[in-house]
Amino acid sequence: MKTGAAALALLAAATAMPAVASGGIACTGDGVAVDLSVGRLAVISVLRATVRIGDTVWSTDPEIVPGTPIAVGQAFEDESRLLVDFTDEAVNAIVGRLRVFSLTEGDGYAAGGVFSFKDEGVFVVDCSERG
Repeated sequence: MKTGAAALALLAAATAMPAVASGGIACTGDGVAVDLSVGRLAVISVLRATVRIGDTVWSTDPEIVPGTPIAVGQAFEDESRLLVDFTDEAVNAIVGRLRVFSLTEGDGYAAGGVFSFKDEGVFVVDCSERG
C-alpha cells in the first residue's frame, strides 16, 4: 500500500510540473543562416544551434547536423530582444554573436538584427519566421 501511495505522489508531482515550451528561431541573411532549437520556461534555453555561412556549417550537435563543433556560451531573451553568444567547442573564446530585436503590433510580428562570426564577417539577419 505504501509503495502505491509513493508512486501516486511521484506521478502527481510529475504532472504538476510545467511543460517545456519549445520551438525554433530561424535567422537568415545574405549568405548566412542561424537556426536555433529552443526551450522556453522562465528563461530561454538553446537546445541546438546550426550556423551556415556559404557552404560552411558549424553545429552544437554535429552527430545530428554535421559541421564544425561550436557551443552556446550564453543566451538571453525578453519581450523585445534575443542575445546569443557562440563559443568554440572548448568554450575558450566567443566566435559568434546573434543580436535580434523584435516588435509585435496586433497580429503583426517582425524580428531582425545582426550576426557576426569570427573570420567570416557581420551579417544583417531577418528572424521574423516563428517556429
